[in-house]
Amino acid sequence: EKYINSIKQNSYRLLRLVNNVMDITKVNSDSHKLNLVNCNIVSVLEEIVMSTVLYASEKKRNIIFDTDSEEIILACDEDKIERIMLNLISNAIKFSQLHTDIEIKIKTNVELNRVYISVKNYGSNIEFNDREKIFERFHKGDNSLNRLNEGSGVGLSIVKSMIDIHNGNVTVESVLGKGSTFEVQLPNIKIEDELEEIYEYNRDKTVLELSDIY
Repeated sequence: EKYINSIKQNSYRLLRLVNNVMDITKVNSDSHKLNLVNCNIVSVLEEIVMSTVLYASEKKRNIIFDTDSEEIILACDEDKIERIMLNLISNAIKFSQLHTDIEIKIKTNVELNRVYISVKNYGSNIEFNDREKIFERFHKGDNSLNRLNEGSGVGLSIVKSMIDIHNGNVTVESVLGKGSTFEVQLPNIKIEDELEEIYEYNRDKTVLELSDIY
């Protein structure tokens, strides 16, 4: 009983690593496939974000969720959206300062027919030369031996590949003293003649994806 929690946590971390390796293999073989459904992306993201509030609170961070619309129906792969958001939120928690906010916002642009999802944290800035490399496989912005957070260096690469197959884009802005903002842009399209799918989130996925937060 003394060690059961540690064993369980490290089992989650190992499973997360295995999943990342499998995703890398799919990217290399071009076998990443989309399972597109019409869904209210606002509800999807709200469920995911709310599942991370306790984790953030335990690490003395505060989650803020905001949207300019209560309903945005678009076609997306819900499983991949979950992986994208949990990865970005996990990084935001790990690399932000104590007692700061993590801001997740949704905006729409009718003229460009795009949906913008941003995740902002208030922590150390990302060096200019690292902002493009950060989405490369195995790249780590901090390679020092005393870095505060450990990772495989593949999470953001997988995030980018999942956004790419949605015909979307991801960017990062970082300002010294003001933190970093990752912005995901998705095309606001629907599958014609298909009803909206009722979304149900399995919170075990949050336990798994946030298992590498120390």
